[in-house]
Amino acid sequence: MGRDAEDRVADGEIVDFGHLSPKAKPGRFLMCPTDYCSRAPDLESPVFDMEWERLRDLWSETVARQRRVKLIAGDGDRRKITYVQHSAVLRLPDIVTVEFVDLPDGKSSFAIESRPRYGWLDFGTNEARVREWVGLVRTVAKQ
Repeated sequence: MGRDAEDRVADGEIVDFGHLSPKAKPGRFLMCPTDYCSRAPDLESPVFDMEWERLRDLWSETVARQRRVKLIAGDGDRRKITYVQHSAVLRLPDIVTVEFVDLPDGKSSFAIESRPRYGWLDFGTNEARVREWVGLVRTVAKQ
C-alpha cells in the first residue's frame, strides 16, 4: 500500500455521474445540477454565470489552496478532475471527483462526489468538504 499508492486511482474509482449506483454508499456526498446525475443528489449544484472553462479555472485555483489535496487524474480538457485529500491526523484518503457542466446561455455548473476511499464512516467530512469548497468558489465567483 503506502502513501504513493493512495495518491493514484484504480479502475472504477473515478465517478461516472451518468452511471451511478442507484443506492449511495454511506459516507458519500453527491451534488449535481438538475437531471444531470443518474441518482438523486444530496444537494443541487449552484449555477454560475460563466462558461464552464472559467468555472473550472476558478475551481482549480480554489482547491489548490486547500491543505493535503493532490490532483490525481483529469481528462484531456480537464472537464473532469479527481483529487485525493488526506485527513489531518490519520492521513486517510478521501477521493473527490468534479465534472464541469456546460449549460445554455453561457452558464455552467458541476457535479461533484466526495467519498472515503476506505470504509464508510466519515463523520460528515465529505459533505462538509463539498459545502466548503463550493462556498469558496461561490465567493471567488461573487455569486
